Amino acid sequence: MSRRSGLSQGLWLSMWVLWIALAGQQVVDVARFDAPWPVWLLRVVPLLLFMPSVLRGSLRAVIWLCFVLLFYFISAVELLFAQPDDVIAVVGVSAVVGVFIAAAFYIRTRGRELKAAQVGVIDTVSSSTGAN
Repeated sequence: MSRRSGLSQGLWLSMWVLWIALAGQQVVDVARFDAPWPVWLLRVVPLLLFMPSVLRGSLRAVIWLCFVLLFYFISAVELLFAQPDDVIAVVGVSAVVGVFIAAAFYIRTRGRELKAAQVGVIDTVSSSTGAN
């Protein structure tokens, strides 16, 4: 696996910071209403499921994370409309939008890096074998 460039490394780190902020917001939101444990699982586990794959560098996992984030966006917007002055609601919308944007740009930049590295490897192999 090729190393990340400065831009994709920055996007990767910002995605993780915002992702952890979103998970924290979900925990605080569930805790303040004293919800039962199944609600905790439904709110936090989908965010945690993708973490190992994203740590391994799977772009497919980041893409699926973006799809799952859409459900969190709907929930966050509903909460914001229900309680417009609630700081937790504002943090939730900001975090989910931030994670989505950072993940989308990361997918784009990292995908290009991996494709360029793959083309470079193919060019290196073909030039070393003498094929054109």
